[in-house]
Amino acid sequence: MTDKPRPPTVESLASVVAELAEQIFLPLTTIGNALTSVWNEVTGNRRSAPRSADLTSLREPITRELEQAGDLFDGAGVVIADGVLADRPRFLEWWQLHPAHEPHRLDPELNPQSEYFYDYTQMDWYVVPRDERHRWVHGPYIDFACTDQYVCTFAVPVVTAAGQFLGIAGADVPVGAMQEVLLPRFRASVHALVLVNAEGRVILATDPGLPPGSKTGAGRTGIGVPIDALPWSLRRLENTAPH
Repeated sequence: MTDKPRPPTVESLASVVAELAEQIFLPLTTIGNALTSVWNEVTGNRRSAPRSADLTSLREPITRELEQAGDLFDGAGVVIADGVLADRPRFLEWWQLHPAHEPHRLDPELNPQSEYFYDYTQMDWYVVPRDERHRWVHGPYIDFACTDQYVCTFAVPVVTAAGQFLGIAGADVPVGAMQEVLLPRFRASVHALVLVNAEGRVILATDPGLPPGSKTGAGRTGIGVPIDALPWSLRRLENTAPH
C-alpha cells in the first residue's frame, strides 16, 4: 500500500513563490547586463555620455527575454536614471510583445510640462533600487498606463563597475500570470492561503473573496512566512475553506 503524499507546508509553498521570483529576476539581470555592456562600449569609444539612440541595440535582448518569458511578462526593458544620457533627461527602452503583433515600444510622456507627464522617478520600483541598490517588486497595482490590469513590477538596479547608477531593468508581471503558476500549488495545501505585500494587500489568494489589491482585514490571517528577498509573505487564512 502506497502512502499518500503529504500536503505541502506553508514554508514549502513560500519557497515556490521565491523560485518564481528568481525565474522573473534572472532575465532582468540579463537585460541589465546588456545595458552596462552598451554603456561601457560607448563611453570607452567616445569617452562621453551615451545618447538615447545608442540604446536602440537593447531592443534585441529585451524582446528575446520577452519571447522566452511568454505570458509571464507583459512588458520589459530598462528605465534610465535621470540626467545620465547626453541628450535626454529621462528615457525608457521598454517593449511589449503580444501574439500576432510586432514588438511595440512604450513611449510615455516624459515632459514635465505636460499634464500627462509620467514621472517614473517617484515610483517605488525605481526609487528603492536607486536608493538601496537592491532588487525590488512593487504592487499589485492597476497598470493604467498600459493594460488596465493588476500587475507587479519587478526591478533590479543597473550599476557600472565604478558605482554609477544607470537605471533599472524591469518587467511588468500580470497577477493573473502568477495565479496560473501558483494557485494550483496553493490549492494542494490543507489551509486557505493568501500572498500579501508589505502593506498587507492581496497579491493572490485561494479565497475568491480576496481579489488582488484588497486587504484581508484584521484577524483573518496567521503569522506570515516571509518570501526570500521580497517584501511579500505567505499567510494562512483563518476560518476559511482552502478551496
